[in-house]
Amino acid sequence: MPLYFPSSSDGRRVLAALYRQALEQYGEGAYEAALTTVSRLLQAERSNAEAYILAATVHERLGNRLEAAGLFERVIALTPSRKRDVAFRACSHYLETGRDDLALRALLALHRYMPDDVDANHSICSLYREAGRYPDALPYALKLVTIGRDFDNWLNAGMVLLGAGQAEKAFVVLKAAYEARPTERLALTELFWCAMNLCDFDLATRLQGELEAAYAADGAVLDIRENVFRALQWSGDEAYHVLSAIRTGEKHRGTVALRRPYKARPGQRLRVGYVSADLYQHATLSLLTGVIENHDRDRFEIFGICHTAAKNRKGMLRQRFLEAIDHYVDILNLDDDQAAAAIRQLDLDILIDLKGFTFENRLGIFCRRPAPVQVAYLGFPGSVVGVGIDYAIADSIVAPPSSDQFYAEKIFRLPNSYQCNDNSREKVMRDGPRSLHGLPEQGVVFCSFNQEVKIRYQVFKTWMEILKSVDGSVLWLIDMLPTTRDNLRAAAVRLGVAPERLIFAPKKPLSEHLRRVPYADIALDTGPCNGHTTTADALWAGVPVLTWKGTNFAGRVSESLLSAVGLTELVADDLTEFGRLAVELAQDEVRQSHLRQNLLQARDTAPLFDTPRFTRDFEAALVAICADAAKG
Repeated sequence: MPLYFPSSSDGRRVLAALYRQALEQYGEGAYEAALTTVSRLLQAERSNAEAYILAATVHERLGNRLEAAGLFERVIALTPSRKRDVAFRACSHYLETGRDDLALRALLALHRYMPDDVDANHSICSLYREAGRYPDALPYALKLVTIGRDFDNWLNAGMVLLGAGQAEKAFVVLKAAYEARPTERLALTELFWCAMNLCDFDLATRLQGELEAAYAADGAVLDIRENVFRALQWSGDEAYHVLSAIRTGEKHRGTVALRRPYKARPGQRLRVGYVSADLYQHATLSLLTGVIENHDRDRFEIFGICHTAAKNRKGMLRQRFLEAIDHYVDILNLDDDQAAAAIRQLDLDILIDLKGFTFENRLGIFCRRPAPVQVAYLGFPGSVVGVGIDYAIADSIVAPPSSDQFYAEKIFRLPNSYQCNDNSREKVMRDGPRSLHGLPEQGVVFCSFNQEVKIRYQVFKTWMEILKSVDGSVLWLIDMLPTTRDNLRAAAVRLGVAPERLIFAPKKPLSEHLRRVPYADIALDTGPCNGHTTTADALWAGVPVLTWKGTNFAGRVSESLLSAVGLTELVADDLTEFGRLAVELAQDEVRQSHLRQNLLQARDTAPLFDTPRFTRDFEAALVAICADAAKG
């Protein structure tokens, strides 16, 4: 029953009495009675901050965390003096109940009133960062740099800046964090990754030594919080990758559901779902679209399960993909529980993850096992351990039997390369002078269009030795941050190479970039992480790729691709032989021409570019995986 007050003074007295009564009931442990009393008070005075705080506190005692959090959050706008306290109490309860989104909402509400609060900016940064929303976190990180001058805030802000692609700004604060606590492993790994992004070879080499020493000291109880995707860029040690992968996936520990039994459905189409954020003009879709188009629709029913960001939902590749699949399922705005429930309703036989431990993955969905058979393919070159993945699709080069011990998944190997390719794409050729692309008309053009983090010092040093041995040659790289370009040019000078012999190609849309690739003469690989899509692009363009034998999946990809075009002669045993082969090939124009012609013919004949053949092999692997799963 609502309260009636004959006068405002009477009303205030009654409300005060109700508050005292509720407070007494709370003190006596009569929590339900206290809630009833304070609810009557709030019916009459909906802006009473202290009453809301009392109600929230009672819910805390009763274990009703979400109810308490909601009431504390409501008070943020009402209380003049306790905004910070109630906001963080709301945040704490939301986090404890797994509602990170609501915790962020409460902190953003506080930030509107207290934009210079260090802890609010820090926590907002952390929540956005942990959700992979680096652009959203950026303004709070920039604020944190100026107001939060200590280790925790430097590290948090630096991680956001680095994740948002601002490695130059990140370097300053990450270096400060590392210098403040040089034994803190997270500061070490973040600064190391930043140094790799900037090709600061001296610092990266020193920090790599510290990481390797830490790995040797820690052993199986590894205290290095480094994402395994990063580890692939600098380490070829499969044992380290496994430990790093376990640490990367540890947030899912304890959440992986039991494997569901699988029962085959003879005579019915196999229901296959592909899950990815990369269903747009992305390297993954540039490789995969041809396979989707070539699937045998009499035997396979294809589901495209999309969590692509709204801004990326465009482009011809995406359109082709959408036209090729049987069903489209949008899970972008669903949390992991909701997405898993939606996928479970599809009654799939196989769910294929195309992301692995890469940015914007949704591995939490796979932990919930919405399909009886779950497979990792294409997106990540290694084991996706601890998240409910049962099988991996690879080949005998990237994942030989000796690598089985480093995989949680059971590996099914394709007869040729694991990597699919789309043979319907444009057959690019040279159609004008090199000067159109800022290249000299004379001399050998070496290229490496891989990301800067893949350029390790010993590899770069070998590249420079190659340039010094081949007069008039240049190295064509993809454009990079100004600091990265400067660091590479300075390193070239120290190694005896004029900086102008490094030519940086402006970044362009994928189709335009692919049209300029044929203007290179020889592609030089990176390691311990090879070019993957970039190697396939070069081979398709008729450009021979030189590589050397690797020691893990990521370092064996180019060998796999070269094998599938019949050019294992371009695979050196080691980096030293790689340098020698590059010089020999650069000095043999006849052999260059022969290799180019072989590659141009390979577009129509080689297994690497035979999309229908690959699709049949891939489908056979899916059938074999289901047969294996049905055995239990």
